Amino acid sequence: MDISKLRSRITIQRSEVATDAIGNHLSVWVDYWSCAAYANLASGKEYGAAGQTLGSDTLVFEVRWCERLRDLDATRFRILFGGNIYNITCVDDVQFRHEKLKLTAQRERR
Repeated sequence: MDISKLRSRITIQRSEVATDAIGNHLSVWVDYWSCAAYANLASGKEYGAAGQTLGSDTLVFEVRWCERLRDLDATRFRILFGGNIYNITCVDDVQFRHEKLKLTAQRERR
C-alpha cells in the first residue's frame, strides 16, 4: 500500500444508544476513529424526484487496516469527510490480508 496517497482525513463514527434526562432512548453518533485515507469518487448521478433534481455521490475510501477497525461494518458506522456525512455500504478487507480496508460509502442527503 502506497501511504503517500493517504492525504485526506476522515472520521469514522459509531451509532450508540444514549438516554436523555427523562429516560428516553436516543440513537446518537459518537466519534470512533480518525485516520488518514485515500478518497476517490466511485460514481455520481443525478435524478429527478418530486420536481427536484437531486444528486447522489458514491465514494471509495482506502485506509490502513488496524485492530481498532476489525469490527467495522456497514450498519453501525458512518464516515465524516469534507463536511459531509457518508453512509458506509460496503467494508472490504482487500484479499483478507489485513493491510488495507476499502470502504464504499454513499453521501447522505441533508
